[in-house]
Amino acid sequence: MFILLVLGATLMTDAPDQQAPGRSRLPPPGAQQRRLAGAGAATSCGAADLVGKRWSEAMRAPLLGDGHREVRLLRVGQPRTTDLREDRLNVILDSAGRVVAITCG
Repeated sequence: MFILLVLGATLMTDAPDQQAPGRSRLPPPGAQQRRLAGAGAATSCGAADLVGKRWSEAMRAPLLGDGHREVRLLRVGQPRTTDLREDRLNVILDSAGRVVAITCG
């Protein structure tokens, strides 16, 4: 039994790395924002012209007038509910307050 434990420990510590040297498993900085910005262009719910602009509360009223009953502000990476509501507009902001994506639901 002891031999199996020693052999197992040796195999575990001598195993080659599954990842190529110098490569990180984490996405590069800004990848999430680029992905969201690309997704927002395809599903912007009629508000694509706001992507890239700095958010202000004055932008909310025209969006509500376009048939959306709710405008929800979210930050990149912020947890959100998964319930889809067709009358809700999600405005995703980066850390500087710029709109990086707009999605329905």
